[in-house]
Amino acid sequence: MGLTRRSFFLSVAALGSASVSGATLSSPDAAVNVKIWFTEEAMEYDGWETLRGHVERAFDPAGDRVIVEHGGVVDTSSEDAYGLVQSGEWPKMLAQGAVGGPTEPCDDVNLLVTARSMNEFPTGAGIPHVAAVGGAKALADLPPVEKCPEVVGWSNPAYALQVLLHECGHALGLDHRDGFMEPAGDELVVSPMVSGYPWETEAVREQQFDVERGSCGCEFVRPEGRAPRLMLVFSDCERERIHEYEGSYRPW
Repeated sequence: MGLTRRSFFLSVAALGSASVSGATLSSPDAAVNVKIWFTEEAMEYDGWETLRGHVERAFDPAGDRVIVEHGGVVDTSSEDAYGLVQSGEWPKMLAQGAVGGPTEPCDDVNLLVTARSMNEFPTGAGIPHVAAVGGAKALADLPPVEKCPEVVGWSNPAYALQVLLHECGHALGLDHRDGFMEPAGDELVVSPMVSGYPWETEAVREQQFDVERGSCGCEFVRPEGRAPRLMLVFSDCERERIHEYEGSYRPW
């Protein structure tokens, strides 16, 4: 599922560094293609096969509606995943064919993984068809998907994977309102499109996550001392949006 480089460049240029929401939703029959590139430094961590399994499960446990491919290794000016998207460097590399490996950008999600620590913020970014996230070391520490529950307590690998899925969701047009959360005793279960936002400062929440109710009806609440419990798969609501996603989505 390849975009022409010209159409891909025009899609990125038209949007600049804007955030994504409101994808055109259509037939649930088309597969979603996720292509994952690594910076040279990120590729030093041996985590590709495990990561592919987690991404496949997150999108579709049955495995017949998602294609996850290795895009190659790229030489970037920094490991700042957020900056590489917002500056236009990563989108332009895709548009101009300056990427490693034999494959070209796909129509859906073109994800770059960098070696930047997840303790450095912002941790990632996503615009139509393009995403980037740090945390290569943490992602390489994920257990094999068959040994990892779908919902887990907080850890660096789990958080890195959730942020990765969060940015992939934005690349497909999902919004924070498509997320899910649910109090469970002294914990708060959050899906990828919510992720760590409930535990951010009030200023960050007001600027980036001013949401009271999800698009599928769940109430978004404050943690009030509850510990995070992270979903490593998309929620039913998020999957519904993804399954309705049209690969030829163009937001302009």
